[in-house]
Amino acid sequence: MNQTKKILLLLIIGSSILLSCRKQDVKSSSKELHFFKIEAKNNSGIISKDIDAKIENNNISIELPEGIALNSLKATFGHNGLKAFVNGIEQQSAQTSNDFSKKITYTIKAEDGSESSYPVSIVTKADPGLALTSFSFLKLNNTDLKQDYNLVINNTNISSDLKHFQKQLIATFLTPATDVTVNGVKQQSGVTLNDFSTPVTYVLTSATGAKKQYTVTVKWVSDVPHIYIVTAGNAPIVSKDDYLTATIKIEGNTAFKDFNGTTRIKGRGNSTWNYAKKPYRLKLDSKAALLGLAEDKDWVLLANYIDPTLMLNAVAMKTGQLLDIPYTNHIIPVDLTVNGTYMGSYSFTEQVTVAKNRVNIEDGGTLFELDSYYDEPWKFKSTGYNLPVMIKYPDLTTQDQLNTIKTDFQVMENAISATSFPNNNYTDYLDINILADVLIVYTLTDNQEINHPKSTYMYKPKNGKYTMGPLWDFDWAYGYEGTHKHFSKYSAPLLPTTKTSPGTLFFSRLLSDPRVKTLFKQKWAAFKNNKLPQLLTYIDEYATTLEPSKAKDYTKWNTGSGNFKIDVAGLKTWIQNRATYIDTYTAGF
Repeated sequence: MNQTKKILLLLIIGSSILLSCRKQDVKSSSKELHFFKIEAKNNSGIISKDIDAKIENNNISIELPEGIALNSLKATFGHNGLKAFVNGIEQQSAQTSNDFSKKITYTIKAEDGSESSYPVSIVTKADPGLALTSFSFLKLNNTDLKQDYNLVINNTNISSDLKHFQKQLIATFLTPATDVTVNGVKQQSGVTLNDFSTPVTYVLTSATGAKKQYTVTVKWVSDVPHIYIVTAGNAPIVSKDDYLTATIKIEGNTAFKDFNGTTRIKGRGNSTWNYAKKPYRLKLDSKAALLGLAEDKDWVLLANYIDPTLMLNAVAMKTGQLLDIPYTNHIIPVDLTVNGTYMGSYSFTEQVTVAKNRVNIEDGGTLFELDSYYDEPWKFKSTGYNLPVMIKYPDLTTQDQLNTIKTDFQVMENAISATSFPNNNYTDYLDINILADVLIVYTLTDNQEINHPKSTYMYKPKNGKYTMGPLWDFDWAYGYEGTHKHFSKYSAPLLPTTKTSPGTLFFSRLLSDPRVKTLFKQKWAAFKNNKLPQLLTYIDEYATTLEPSKAKDYTKWNTGSGNFKIDVAGLKTWIQNRATYIDTYTAGF
């Protein structure tokens, strides 16, 4: 090869090499996003299946089910650019998390430095798997409910007004969700118990892994009636002797009929009148049937100031009713407002008096109260046991009338104090069947006021026997006397052998009769087996009604423990322990 050809060949090779180098210096301008999706495997616990996005005209559109947590999703994507960025942060497919609840734009950068933007649009799709179509509290699953309650569902809020004491309830609900939890605890419709005293949040999870929260809020309302008293001139009620004229309005709150009328009102009670929360006596201008009770003019509002449950008298009266003791009072819980001031939760009940619808002995009968306060105008002390006997009916006007009643009473007492007792005719004068029933009530409640005696009633129909009752005043019972703390002791004898008070001696004498012991034992066994469960159920039901009213009373007076459930549970436990004690007590008869 000659020299010219060699030079030409070198020029050709050099040009090729130079051209090749120039091609290698040209950088790509490609920056297209090929696909974009959210994969389940990279977003565990958020979604359960892959979700593909649409990419059109440099816009990423992805449809996500409602309930998806958007604040930390990892996107899987592919592109032909050099790198991908979000807000200047380099993105790694399937690895980098972003908050998709905010506006996000993916930027794809080409080799040549050019960029292409891909804004992300999130479209939320309703997930049928997160629907909650019904939510109820059914009596079938909540045995102490009085009725079924179907709550209102408004978007994610579930609510209802509920008249109930037991706030731990079993909810029944309908949803296609694959999982339902409350505070991480799996829920089963019609089975799982929750405390609805405060709002409860249900978390539903669908088949897609999406979650949705529903908040259940129960407004606990009271069906306790509200009594409004307005005295003339808003005069304060400061006397137990002098009545004030007043108007009375009763809002039955669906449980009872409303009432409007006129009345007179004064204070009442002995030791109870000295407490901050005062009890009252009402005398209507005209007879009326109030709160479902038989019509009369005379009514009482008991304050129950020292009673932590506000239901001790109610439980005693219910016991008397279950034993069929004649003329046993009824107790209705009410809220009371006097002259515009809320006074607390009270017990509305009949006044113990002689009338057609009270102690029905108007045709020549006598009503007695045995009470060591001994503060009625017509009274006497019995000869045998020094009992403080006060005449409540009839209204006496002469000493001769009192002497006649005293003489007749003394015949009965003499038969009891006689050395021939109990093998004499004392039962011709005293009804020992009712006596045994009344002693069961006093023993079950440990009402030791019978020892003094205080607030212990007895009546005698014309030509009839002396009969114990009506029952009255049990706020110092249930272990309170001697301890000033209710439910503190349950095994104390009703009539201690160490006491020599008139009531102790008189009723111990009666209970020494084998016939009275037998009646007591037989009646107690029947009561415990057949009636005590009913009494315990009554306590729950009464507490159900009372609780909202009791809560307001606690705010006003700060009495009780502040935890009504604990107080009611304490009462029930005490009753059951006392019943066990009575079993042991009667075993010795």
